[in-house]
Amino acid sequence: MPAIQVKRHTLPPAGVDVVEITINETYEVDGVGKDTVLLKGELEAHRTVPLVGHGKSAADWESATVAAQFTNLSLTGESKVFGPVRVTLDRSVPSFGVVTAGKCAASIAMRVAMPQHGLLLHSAEPVQLQSTVDTVPPIGDEKTTSIAPVKLVDAQSKRAVGTLHKAVVAWRDLMVQKALVQQ
Repeated sequence: MPAIQVKRHTLPPAGVDVVEITINETYEVDGVGKDTVLLKGELEAHRTVPLVGHGKSAADWESATVAAQFTNLSLTGESKVFGPVRVTLDRSVPSFGVVTAGKCAASIAMRVAMPQHGLLLHSAEPVQLQSTVDTVPPIGDEKTTSIAPVKLVDAQSKRAVGTLHKAVVAWRDLMVQKALVQQ
C-alpha cells in the first residue's frame, strides 16, 4: 500500500492516523550491555479537531493546536546485544502528542520486551520527544528526538535496571487516515 501524501501547513479534521515508523533507540541494561536498536512498525493515533488558538475565531496553522492520543504502538527490531526487541505502549499511562505552529511535543509511555534475556521493562516515566514539523501528522524525515534519558524498570522486580538514553525517529509514512464523522 503506498503512503498517503499530506499537504504541508494544513490542519486535518479529527480522525485516526496509522503511521509506519522507523526509530533508533539506544538502551543500556545492567549486566547485559548497551546498543542502539533500529525498530520498525506502526503507531496509531486518534486526533482531535484542531483547537482554535487563544484569541482567535478560527483554526489556522500558526495558532491552532492539534492533540492526539496514541492508541497503539508496535515496533520490532534485532540487536546484537539484546537479541529481538519489541516495543509497545504501556497502557497504564496515557500517551499523547500535540502540534502547535509546527512545534511537536509527545509523551509516550513504553514497554520494552527483550525475551532473549527474559526482560519486560517499562519506562519509569513517559519518554518526552520534540521536533519541528510541516505536517499533521508528522511524516517523512522530520526528526523527532527524545529530550532526556528515561530509566527502564523491570516489570517483575519493579527495580530500575537500565536506561533508554535516546530515541530518534528516522522516518514516518502515513498509511491510513480516517476522518471521524460528527454525529
